Amino acid sequence: MSDRKRVEIDTVDRKLLIELLKDSRVSLRKLAEEMNVSPATLHNRLFRLVQEGVIKGFTALIDYSKLGYTLTSIIMAKVDGKHLVEFEREIANLDNVIGVYDIVGEYDVAVIAKFRSVEDLDNFLKSLLKNPKVERTHTSIVLNVVKEDPRIKIV
Repeated sequence: MSDRKRVEIDTVDRKLLIELLKDSRVSLRKLAEEMNVSPATLHNRLFRLVQEGVIKGFTALIDYSKLGYTLTSIIMAKVDGKHLVEFEREIANLDNVIGVYDIVGEYDVAVIAKFRSVEDLDNFLKSLLKNPKVERTHTSIVLNVVKEDPRIKIV
């Protein structure tokens, strides 16, 4: 699934990552001046962090509710074990899905998805339950988002 090899970073890498988490559009030249290193050094560090998979991409943080995606759901799925990985790959490619987690416990997969309406969620769940790999599901609807941010503090 994912490469779990730990990548060692130093203080320059850490500072670069922290600044990119604040604003991924920041100029490397400006950042190099603030960090007192050459732009070439930062460029090389950035390239290495991308190559090693520490940085998986550059994106904007979007408030999906402002685009009409006001319904967030947490869907727990019990899946036929021999089809687990295949199911996870399938569901990860669906448009409304923002997170798929392989978990332990009563359920095998946790899915976080966003929808514009209850009807959209209903259609999604019905299609999910038609999938022969799915044994059962449990769905919760988020009432209030307290925190939704993929960034954590890098220490």
